[in-house]
Amino acid sequence: MKDSFLRILQTEGQKPYFNNIIEGLREYSSFEIVPHQIDMFRPFDFFQVNETKVVILGQDPYHKANVADGLAFSTRQKVTPPSLRNIFAELKQTYPNISLESNDLTKWAKQGVLLLNTSLTTVVKKPLAHKHLGWEQFTKVVCEEIIKANKDVIFVALGKHAQEFINSLSVRPQYLFETSHPSPFSVNKGFAGSQIFKKINTTLEKLNLSVINWELKEN
Repeated sequence: MKDSFLRILQTEGQKPYFNNIIEGLREYSSFEIVPHQIDMFRPFDFFQVNETKVVILGQDPYHKANVADGLAFSTRQKVTPPSLRNIFAELKQTYPNISLESNDLTKWAKQGVLLLNTSLTTVVKKPLAHKHLGWEQFTKVVCEEIIKANKDVIFVALGKHAQEFINSLSVRPQYLFETSHPSPFSVNKGFAGSQIFKKINTTLEKLNLSVINWELKEN
């Protein structure tokens, strides 16, 4: 974890609500928690708070065993989850020649894209099991600190939950894109055809920042 994110974790870790998270995780110790502990804070491994260029918000990790890898929407598995399949379809529609050979979104993270679930853990086969543990209080602080540190950061709220999460922040991002969630249940309510990834890069260009290379070629 990069030190600027670690400082946030250390500060928040002293607060009563974070004890609730720790105790809650202990209570669930008889269940399989995802992602694996080593990947729990993985979104914060790639860049400093003030280097965050784009924040793409998810809700909670994939709840099937061994699918979640710590980055929202990403997986190391060969089978593409439905939401990620729809993300790739949108990228293909915008960039017909794009190469999307991997489901691992680490290459996006290495370019300053924070792939952040508002809840960092859940239980296998139990979506939203940890929604009320207190994770969202922590991730709100993370997002607020990012906005304070970088006025040009771009937030992407996919779906009603992410949009409500953004509305609950004490500071608002200057650049915000909202669409429906890419899940099969809502992909056609705004996400499909949104050209969201092109809009992100167009905004980065206007800010004189390097654009994101969305390609995912196998190593």
